Amino acid sequence: MRKVVVGMSGGVDSSVAALLLKQQGYQVVGVMLKLWSEDGFDRDNQCCSLESAQQARIIASKIGIPFYLIDASKLFYNSVVEPFVDSYLNGQTPNPCSLCNPLVRWKMLLDYADALNAQFVATGHYAQINIDSENRFHLFRGRDAQKDQSYIISRLNQEQLKRSLFPLGSYTKKEVRKIAADFELPSALKPDSQDICFIGDGDYRNFLLRNYGKLIQRGCIIDQHRNILGSHSGLPFYTIGQRKGLKISAPEPYYVLAKNLANNEILVGKKNDLSINEVMMDDIIWTSGDPIRKPIDAFAQFRYKAIPKPVFAESLSDNLMKINLKETANDIACGQIAVLYTEENEVLVSGRIKQTGHRL
Repeated sequence: MRKVVVGMSGGVDSSVAALLLKQQGYQVVGVMLKLWSEDGFDRDNQCCSLESAQQARIIASKIGIPFYLIDASKLFYNSVVEPFVDSYLNGQTPNPCSLCNPLVRWKMLLDYADALNAQFVATGHYAQINIDSENRFHLFRGRDAQKDQSYIISRLNQEQLKRSLFPLGSYTKKEVRKIAADFELPSALKPDSQDICFIGDGDYRNFLLRNYGKLIQRGCIIDQHRNILGSHSGLPFYTIGQRKGLKISAPEPYYVLAKNLANNEILVGKKNDLSINEVMMDDIIWTSGDPIRKPIDAFAQFRYKAIPKPVFAESLSDNLMKINLKETANDIACGQIAVLYTEENEVLVSGRIKQTGHRL
């Protein structure tokens, strides 16, 4: 019998993923990773809360599978929390899930699967995998366009994908909740987690102030002529394209164009000044397998839930790619992940946004 280790969180998606695999004849082992989270808080969305662990254990018992809680807090802190903080302090806008999935979640689940002689690991992500005739593994968007999570797991490589199962990829969220309700799982109506899981109150600004406030300094907001228009409360609290919260009195609204770390300044301008049509990305992962050396037409997604944009992309080296947008954008932030898709919704390549600009 094929054995699979399922990452469980106590939520409806991972619960139904475990249930479906059990019904498909797999020998299922439920595992929750105990990740690092900020002390002194107790909320439903906080990762690995006592309530979530208890619910996951109850669900595993109802499904009829063993359940284990594994401590991954140190690895999570070193691999996700520290880079998250460093990125914000360096004027970028990080995506912690893009680090957690390949470096923590899949590493720990695969290590545990190896210890149990399990062939596969599985999660409740909404994504799909296809295998071609050359035994390459191709990651596609999930059937439910509103819940698709291929962007979040785009950093997985071929070695990780070939041992991964995504049972929910062909389902809609509505269908998943109905399966949970029909089986009377207690997670059937549990709301989706929206916040950054390890932050006590869900607000990254408060998290940074509580823990790293001494490293964050107020500074000037300037325009493109270096006129001082106001003051900011700290570079980490602003993102490219932001309009609200600048507290600048003017006939037309101003937007954040750039952050100057060296001078601790925020550069603002009008909406027309914001247009971005060129992106450089590094830390490249060819999710689809072998690198594509020739220039390609693709669709780029620059944030989770963002609308993909048509682009022309070119590899400059093994770890650097230039993306030319065919339409300008105004909300692409350094530190986020850029993911290129084919017209058929396959993930081709994923990278970290290093630089943005406007070519003439």
